[in-house]
Amino acid sequence: MAKGPFHFKTFTVGQDGAAMKVGTDGIVLGCWCPVQDARRVMDIGAGNGYVGIMLLQRMIPGAELFGVELEPDAALQCKENYLTQPFPAQAKAWQGAIQSATDTHPEWKCTFDLIVSNPPFFKSKPKSQNAARNLARHDDTLPMGDLVKAAASLLKEGGRLCTIWPIDRLQEWNGWASGFGFGIKQTTHIKTMQHLPAKRVITEWVKTHDKVSTQYGELTLEGKATLDFTEAYLDIVRPYLKGT
Repeated sequence: MAKGPFHFKTFTVGQDGAAMKVGTDGIVLGCWCPVQDARRVMDIGAGNGYVGIMLLQRMIPGAELFGVELEPDAALQCKENYLTQPFPAQAKAWQGAIQSATDTHPEWKCTFDLIVSNPPFFKSKPKSQNAARNLARHDDTLPMGDLVKAAASLLKEGGRLCTIWPIDRLQEWNGWASGFGFGIKQTTHIKTMQHLPAKRVITEWVKTHDKVSTQYGELTLEGKATLDFTEAYLDIVRPYLKGT
C-alpha cells in the first residue's frame, strides 16, 4: 500500500499512522453515501478519517462529524486529519470501542442523523502478522451484531446507516439490520470489472417502524481493462479524486 499523505482534490490526509490506507472500498462508500439533511454524522471504524472528510465536503456548514476508531495510532491520525480538514464543519475523533461509546457518552444516544462504516468485515479469514491491520480488517472486535446494535442506539428515528460489505456477507448483514428495526432503502452491488461478478455491496438502512421501499442498483468500476474506468464510476469520484 502507498505510504505518505494521500491528496484528494480538496483535502489531504496523512495515513502513515493507520494500518489501512486510503482504498477503493472507502472511496466508493464516501462518494456514494447520501448526506442530505445530515447535521450530525458518525463514522464507525474511521481509520485515518478520510471517509468522514469526504462526507464533510458535501455536508451543510455547521454540521458535526464524530469519528470512532479503536486502534490508538489510527485514532490519533484521524484526529490530526480532522484538525486540518478545510470544510466549514466540526470534526472530532474518539478513540475507543463503539460497543462502549454510549456508556462513556450517554448524551450521544439517539442523536445522530447518519452513521457510515467501512467496517472490519472479514470473518474466519487468514490473518497477517500485523496486529493493527488485523484489527482493521477482521471482525473479531466488531461483529456485525455489535455494529448494528450500536447504530440502533445512536441514531435518531429516521436516521440512516450506510455500510459496505463483501457480497458473501450480504444475507447475514440483512438479517442483523432488519432484526434491529432497520428498513432497507438502497442496495448497490459493486463490480470491480465489467466481466466479473459483484465483489462488494453498499447498503443504506433507515431506523424506522414504517415500511420502506427499496432501490436496487449496480456500479461497475472498470470496463474490460485495468484503469478503463466507467463513466458511472468517474461521475461519483470526480469531486474527490485527482486525475478524474
